[in-house]
Amino acid sequence: MRYIICSIVCFLSIVSCINDKFSVGDNLTSVTGRSLIIDTCTVELHTQLADSSVTSGLSKVFEGKYNTGDLGTITTHAYFDFNQPSYSTSEFGSNATVAVKFDSISLILKYDDFRYGDTTQVQTLNIYKLKQIIELDDDDKLYSTNSVPSESEPWVSYKFNRPTKFYENDSTLEIRLPDEFGLELMRMMHAQSDSLDTYENFQKYFKGIKLSPGANDNATVNSFVIDDSYPVIRLYYRTISSSSTEKYMDLNVGTSTAFSQIEVDRSNTVLSPINYKNNSLNSKDCENKAYIQGIIGLSAKINFPYINEMLKMSKYVVISQAYLYAYPVLGSYNDFTPLPQELSLNYFDENGKAMDIYVDQTTSAVQSGTLVEDKVYNKNTYYAFDITSYLKQEIEAIGMNKTSLQLQLSDEDTSGTLKSLVIGDPKYSNENNRIRLVIYFITYDND
Repeated sequence: MRYIICSIVCFLSIVSCINDKFSVGDNLTSVTGRSLIIDTCTVELHTQLADSSVTSGLSKVFEGKYNTGDLGTITTHAYFDFNQPSYSTSEFGSNATVAVKFDSISLILKYDDFRYGDTTQVQTLNIYKLKQIIELDDDDKLYSTNSVPSESEPWVSYKFNRPTKFYENDSTLEIRLPDEFGLELMRMMHAQSDSLDTYENFQKYFKGIKLSPGANDNATVNSFVIDDSYPVIRLYYRTISSSSTEKYMDLNVGTSTAFSQIEVDRSNTVLSPINYKNNSLNSKDCENKAYIQGIIGLSAKINFPYINEMLKMSKYVVISQAYLYAYPVLGSYNDFTPLPQELSLNYFDENGKAMDIYVDQTTSAVQSGTLVEDKVYNKNTYYAFDITSYLKQEIEAIGMNKTSLQLQLSDEDTSGTLKSLVIGDPKYSNENNRIRLVIYFITYDND
């Protein structure tokens, strides 16, 4: 036993649950086997940063600012434009049969169900008018690193609290726009201006808006719905003939060009060295932690560098089961930044690029880990993965054939949220928050 532990000291620190020897064979061959469990193995963790994320076509946009501590300060801006108003010539123009009186004009946003940050804090929403038309790239996409020039001073500033629960009248946020804008639209409709004929013509007149948080905000990153109904600029007016009738008309959002710009300031965090060029950090350089975050593009790369040392334990080594347990770092999540409900595994090739989704060969299903929460003692909260088939393949691979695992959020959370997770490596200070690999295996020796 002493020889075994010494020969694989870099690989494991505990080999336990060794049963009595057993023999299998016939009158020609006798084979002696032992069942063992390794419950502390060397697991290497890296934080990986992917390229910028696509933020157009998501059916949502992000706006807000929040200091996440270890992950840095996240600032998000939303950009979108609008279709021209559709108006009636019986109300506007030379053939109008009624008088029309302006009431007000507003931007109406609808909250998505995702939020990230402290909803108890008052936050500022600044609306800027764009100076250039929003243009998609050659692939008809826009990314988290894109931006569009806007006016230097806000068109409108508005302070609000995001509701934590939605009731009948608070699932939307309505912000009054300057009356001059509504009055100008009415004058253009009365004049039947060419600028209102097509979407392209209207873009030249009104290029769109940018939503940004206040410079000193530290509240919430909001998510707002983008669909055929929201956001909308709503013009309220009254028609006057024999009686007065309250009415409105909508300028609907251009859904294809709506996108979010996402900025992250990591200058005062352990993640400050990571960027799109230097896109990988060893956990030992990050206080023995690795970081995962959705649309920001952070994931954890996992290696088992000494797994082949198992082969030295006997003439024949067979893995029967292997489980990976990822434990969130205590204090890295709370009611404002709750843990994601699910994680998933991908392959990484030798260059650290994501390959095919890791599939459990026994079920042909995407390998995922569901959150198990210990809400009483807060010590046994984890995600678990069966990686038996992966380790069976990996244990005999060498050199460039070696792969890694990528731990990330589910596809939905990766592309459409800022949900995050911090996990400790095997040397993290709190032993209850360390990633852990448990292997059940059998060794055989010929008698």
